[in-house]
Amino acid sequence: MKITEVQAFPLSFRLVDAPRRGSGQPVKKDTVVVRVRTEDGITGYGESHHALAPTVVAALVNQNLAPIVVGADAMAIEQIWQTIYIKQGQTHGPGWALYKALSGVDMALWDARAKALELPVWRLLGGEKRKIRAYAGGVSFGFKAPSALLEEAQGYVSQGFTAIKLRLGDSVHNDIERVRAVRLGLGGDVDIMVDINTRYTYMDMQRALPALEELDVFWIEEPFTPDNLADYAHFNARTRLPIAAGENHFTRFQARQLLETAAVDIIQPDPAKAGGITECKKIADLASAFRRPLAPHTGLSAIDAAACVHLLCAASNALIYEADCAPYNPFRDELCSGAPAVIDGWIEPSDRPGLGFDLDESLFTRMPGIAGPCYQ
Repeated sequence: MKITEVQAFPLSFRLVDAPRRGSGQPVKKDTVVVRVRTEDGITGYGESHHALAPTVVAALVNQNLAPIVVGADAMAIEQIWQTIYIKQGQTHGPGWALYKALSGVDMALWDARAKALELPVWRLLGGEKRKIRAYAGGVSFGFKAPSALLEEAQGYVSQGFTAIKLRLGDSVHNDIERVRAVRLGLGGDVDIMVDINTRYTYMDMQRALPALEELDVFWIEEPFTPDNLADYAHFNARTRLPIAAGENHFTRFQARQLLETAAVDIIQPDPAKAGGITECKKIADLASAFRRPLAPHTGLSAIDAAACVHLLCAASNALIYEADCAPYNPFRDELCSGAPAVIDGWIEPSDRPGLGFDLDESLFTRMPGIAGPCYQ
C-alpha cells in the first residue's frame, strides 16, 4: 500500500473576549490537519500541534517530511517513524517542532492503515473497546472570579463529569482562592485537578503546596518549565499529591527521563505532540514498567481526541481522558462527524475502521491558518 500524498493544512479561528489563562490572552485557536493518501484510494487524517506557529508546522510536513514519506509502504509505520527520526529528528533538525509535525503524519498513517485492514485503531493496537472516565478540561476554566468559576464547574458536574481541571498560574493567592471556592462549592465527591501551565517558580510552589494538599487536589500538572526536572523531582518527593506532566515532553526518550528521575507520577503525552500514536503507545508501555498511569493530553480537534481514546483503550495503565469543554470549538464540533463524544462523564471509541470519523475538508478553505502565536 504505497503512499502517494502527504499534505498538511493549517487551520485557525479567531477568539473574542476569551478568558485569560496561564499562557496569556487567547486571540485565536490553531491546529494542523495532515492528510495521507495511498495508491489504493485510502485516505488517513492526523493532527499536528500548532507549536504557536501553525503555518510553520504545516510547512515542515509539506517540505521536509512529505518527500521522505511519499513512496513508502503505508503499513510500515514503525520504519517510517524511524526514517524520519534519523533524517530529521536525531540531530541538526528543526527541534521539537519536528516531532509535532511527525505526530500528524504518524497519526494519519495509523488511520489509513486501520481503514485498509477494516479495523478500528484500538483493535490494531491490541486493545479492547471500553468506556473511559473523562474529566472536564481542554480550553476551559480561565482566570475568572471564584463565583463564576464555581458556576462553570457546576455546569460540567451537572453533565455527568466527576472530575474537572482548573487553570492556575495567575498568582498563588488568586489561584488558591479559586481552587478553594470550587472545592467548597462542589464538595469532596468531585476530583479537582490543577494545571499550572509551567508558570510557577520554585518559591511559588513552596507557597502553594500546603493549600493544594489541604484542598486534596487529584493531581498537580506542569508546575514548572519542562526543562526543570530537578524541581519536579524535588517537589514530587515532598508531596503526597501526584505530579503530572508530559504534554511538553517529546518522544519516549524524554519520557524515560521523567520516569527515571521520579519527576512525575502521571505521564501525559499528547499524540499530536510527542511523536504520534506510535510513540505514545511506547511511552504508555514504558510508564507501565514504572507502574505509573497514563492520562494523555488532548489536542484541540476531534482528530487528536479520537487518537487519545484509542490509545487509552490499548494501554494497560490508562487512567482518565481529557475532554475539551470550550463553549466554541469548530475543530471539535464541525471538522469531524462521528467522532467519539463524552456522555455522562464517560467516553468510548467507535467500532468504525481507522480513528472512526468522517472529516469535512471544507474547513481547509473556510478556516485557513493564520500565522503567528495564538496567545498575546
